[in-house]
Amino acid sequence: MGEERIELEKLNIVLFQSLAVLFSAYIVSLFKDAEYTSQTIAILYLLHFVSFYISNIAYRFYSRGYLDELFQVLKYNVFFAVGITFTSFMLDGVFSISRRGMIYFFLLNTFSVYVMDLLLKRYRKSVSPRRKSSRKIFLITATSRMEKVFDILHSPSLYHGELIGVTVMDDTDFAHSGVRVVQPEQMMNFVTKEVVDEVFINLPSEDYNISDFVSEFESMGIDVTVNLNAFNFASLGNKRVREVGGLSVVTFSTNFYKPSHVFAKRLLDIAGALFGLLICGLVSIVLVPLIRKDGGPAFFVQKRVGKNGRYFNFYKFRSMRVDAEEIKKDLMAQNTMTGGMFKMENDPRVTPIGRFIRKTSLDELPQFYNVLIGDMSLVGTRPPTVDEYQDYTPAQKRRLSFKPGITGLWQVSGRSEITDFDEVVKLDVAYMDGWTIWRDIQILLKTVKVVLRKEGAK
Repeated sequence: MGEERIELEKLNIVLFQSLAVLFSAYIVSLFKDAEYTSQTIAILYLLHFVSFYISNIAYRFYSRGYLDELFQVLKYNVFFAVGITFTSFMLDGVFSISRRGMIYFFLLNTFSVYVMDLLLKRYRKSVSPRRKSSRKIFLITATSRMEKVFDILHSPSLYHGELIGVTVMDDTDFAHSGVRVVQPEQMMNFVTKEVVDEVFINLPSEDYNISDFVSEFESMGIDVTVNLNAFNFASLGNKRVREVGGLSVVTFSTNFYKPSHVFAKRLLDIAGALFGLLICGLVSIVLVPLIRKDGGPAFFVQKRVGKNGRYFNFYKFRSMRVDAEEIKKDLMAQNTMTGGMFKMENDPRVTPIGRFIRKTSLDELPQFYNVLIGDMSLVGTRPPTVDEYQDYTPAQKRRLSFKPGITGLWQVSGRSEITDFDEVVKLDVAYMDGWTIWRDIQILLKTVKVVLRKEGAK
């Protein structure tokens, strides 16, 4: 996923810089001697994207210092000025800007883009690593290779993410106040149970079988990055090479998704969530009083586990008795699922109105809020409960390498007939392995069909 992350970072940078361009263009348009036409601001906005990619201003964006940043912004604006001159010549009468207007714009845009870049870097350094969705990195290294790579991973300006743990294979006494130290024998359990998005390996290949580490973490669906100097290329499979803080590294992933599809998925999620919340609001007028007849709340809120082990609050219309979780332990003997999931026929905890909203899938509507804030997606894997997650094996954790969804391949494949959790995992892995935005659209259309026919839900 490394390449996709880089492309999405570029997209964020170019979009935020475009706000600075619009600001500069608007301010300059207020000067009469700038000689703007009605189309000038729109064309300047489009020229920004062209100049951004031609000047390659995004290269090593977060590792540049103040002076280097100013130089890169000036270079970008030189390309911008050339683009303005060429476009003004080619579109004479449609796009025009006076020489004074171009000087005003060059100076103000240089200032505005430079300030925007500094604000982005400040956010990345101070705020982004603390966000729940920030990339969590686990380091495996040896004493001889510790110092440089530890500093790189510990610096948000050099590596996009938060170092949350480290194992030093040849030093069990290693300690650090700012990072959790994990002993080698606890390493696999730590990665299975904690939030880990990427494992960074920097070990001497002559002393350690690095390919075994790669295989184990890949089986969980976790990206694995290895210092190229420590690896024998003869056994490399699906990989991407890049430079990080002066180190050449290769990243292994079970899947490299197209950045355009990842971006489209998020746009689809936002649009779908807004529409779904509108429906949820209308349905709530009728459902909320009916659900609350037994004296309990209308909404059910529960801790669930999302991408790579992140905890989040999961929302549904309440379809069970208020004491459903307490009763669950007495019903475990009637669980019809084999493995890490609870399900039973004619669950006595379900209320009369609960049976109706489950059969019609209306209980799922509040989850559109989870989709809107980014904890879930419209299509993905079913988010497990905390107790289910605690019993996951490393192989089962792979289903959490993808953001959980309201619907998914399992839900449209006859979910009531599946009684083995490993079969659920296989369906989830099949979905992730073949994922494209078109796959999501196909599943959404199938979901509409399943809901209208009231298939699979109990």
